[in-house]
Amino acid sequence: MPPNRFESEVESFLEGSHGDRTHIKRADHHTVTPLCGTLLAAEGPWAADIAQARSEWASNEFVQSVLADSSISEAELQDMRQRVLSCLTDKGVTGASYGPSGTLSVPDQPVGSSISQEQQEEFIHACSIDAGEPIIEALEFDMRVNPDHRDFNELFTQCLIRNKAVEPSFTVQEFARAVESGTPLDSALPFIDPSQGPNILHRCLEDPSK
Repeated sequence: MPPNRFESEVESFLEGSHGDRTHIKRADHHTVTPLCGTLLAAEGPWAADIAQARSEWASNEFVQSVLADSSISEAELQDMRQRVLSCLTDKGVTGASYGPSGTLSVPDQPVGSSISQEQQEEFIHACSIDAGEPIIEALEFDMRVNPDHRDFNELFTQCLIRNKAVEPSFTVQEFARAVESGTPLDSALPFIDPSQGPNILHRCLEDPSK
């Protein structure tokens, strides 16, 4: 079955893998709901995003504890993933695991299992939400690869140039236009080598800091 990942805005533009953790048109500004109680104010370039996350996930104690110090450690990320796996096990879903890239894989359940495909999907969604997976995965990725909160289009463009997928003259504006065109990026970008360009693109979308 497909990996259970938070929604990626680039998915509709890609051909092939759709599990990339990407934020091509991520908003730079949010309308932040004023917070009350004992939450500490977030600090740093991602302060507005963290404050927004705290507000939207106010009822999730685990998310609040993870974001309390305005950062997400590797230990906290693994703790979140273990919560998802434990939740699935408790619901009778077997064989779930996270791959090296952080993608959740859940195989079809054994013959004779009382869990239907529809129920399995519901359990995956519920366990993911309970553990705060969508927001924790998204923020952890964003803050790790883009600590200064720069325009992601700029990071993707620089990665493509650095890895010689496109000419050095290729611009952020050209990349943005390709994204907005609605054409799959695999075929919309002017790759130097069309046989290698799409692979480099997917690596850059997975982690533009490489």
